[in-house]
Amino acid sequence: MTAGGSVLQSPLIMPMLRLPTTPATFASQETAYLLHNSEYFFPSLNMACTLSNLLLTYVSWSNSSVSEVSAKKLPLLGLAAVCNVLTTAYALGIMVPMNKRMTALSKEMGGLGEKAKGGVAEREFRGLQARWAKLNYGRASLMVGAAVAGMTAIMP
Repeated sequence: MTAGGSVLQSPLIMPMLRLPTTPATFASQETAYLLHNSEYFFPSLNMACTLSNLLLTYVSWSNSSVSEVSAKKLPLLGLAAVCNVLTTAYALGIMVPMNKRMTALSKEMGGLGEKAKGGVAEREFRGLQARWAKLNYGRASLMVGAAVAGMTAIMP
């Protein structure tokens, strides 16, 4: 679920907010709204996925010497846990700083005057939108990797 939500933000949501017919002021407000509301949902869901994969990895590791099934599942569960931890690091190191900057630019472009139209803030904001859409695929790939590895591991 987390991976699906993140994956869809790059090819569907962000391009809609980058349409040339959408004024940057409105696009920045919608982007800030999207980022703000994502802060309530995705971090807790990512934490639940990370903790569950870490727990499954630990249980598999602790039983791997007595259970052939646990020993076979351990590499995939470990991969899922590592992908979840890397997702968090990627988000905190790459995505969150861009989110904060886009939110700040949104506030800066809040008016409909000259500073909001064609200004430095608008150009920076549009550039960050494009960069965010590309870099979000990295985060989404880690999420998909964690989901695939975890689901594959728990299948009989």
